Amino acid sequence: MKPSQVAERLTKLDAHASHLLDAFLVLRERYAMLHPMLFKEGVPKQWGSGRRARGYLTLRHTLFLACCQDIAKIVMDDYDRTPSVKKLVLALENPLVRSELRTRYAVVQPAIVEGQPDQDLIDILRRMDAQEAMQRGEEFDRHYAELVKAWGRLVSSQAIGGFVTIRDKASAHAELTMLDGVYSFFDVSTAGVTWGDLRKTIALVQHAVELLGTVIRGAGFAWEMLDDQLARAADGFWGE
Repeated sequence: MKPSQVAERLTKLDAHASHLLDAFLVLRERYAMLHPMLFKEGVPKQWGSGRRARGYLTLRHTLFLACCQDIAKIVMDDYDRTPSVKKLVLALENPLVRSELRTRYAVVQPAIVEGQPDQDLIDILRRMDAQEAMQRGEEFDRHYAELVKAWGRLVSSQAIGGFVTIRDKASAHAELTMLDGVYSFFDVSTAGVTWGDLRKTIALVQHAVELLGTVIRGAGFAWEMLDDQLARAADGFWGE
C-alpha cells in the first residue's frame, strides 16, 4: 500500500469513527427513554395502565425494535459507506494502517524552547520527549489490544446474533414465516434476546466505540456528562 493510499484510508477511518460515535449517541438517547419503561416500577404503573396502556405498549415496542436495529447496525454492518465496529476493527488489522496510527498517536509536543542556549538542558528535554513518545506508543498498543478483546466479546455474544435476527426479520424487514400452515410475522420473542441484554450489550458497544475513537482519532468522550444529561432527559419525560 502506497503512502497516499494509507493516508486516504486513515481519512476514511477517521470519518467513520466519528460518525460511528454519532450513531451510538442516538442509540443511547433511545435507550435512555426505553430503560425506565423496562426497569423502573413506577413508570409502567403510571403510564402503562388504563386508557394509555395501548399507546404505552406501542411506544415500548417501537423503542425496543429501534434499539435492536441500532445495535445490529452499529456493530455488524458490512456496507462500504456505513460505519460499524466490525468494519473498523477489520481495517485496523492492516499493519501499515495501524503503524501509521500508532506513529500519530505517539507524537508529543516538543519540550525544547526555541533558542535555548543550554545544550545539557536541550539533551535532557529531548530524552524526555523520546521517553514520552515511547510511552504513548505503548499506550496505543494497550488500547488496541483491549479493542481486540472488546470486539471478541461482542462478536461472540449470543445477544448480538439475536439483535441481528430482529433487525433482519422484524425491524428493517417484515418477514413472513409459515407455522402450522399459517403465515405470520416473525415473533421477536423467539430471537433469544431479553430486556437485560439491551443494557449489557450497549455497555459492550460503548467500550468498543470508545476504544475505536482513541485508537483512530486519539479522542475521548465525556461519557459521565452524557449519562447525566440522558438521565435528566428521561426523568423529565417520565416525571420521575
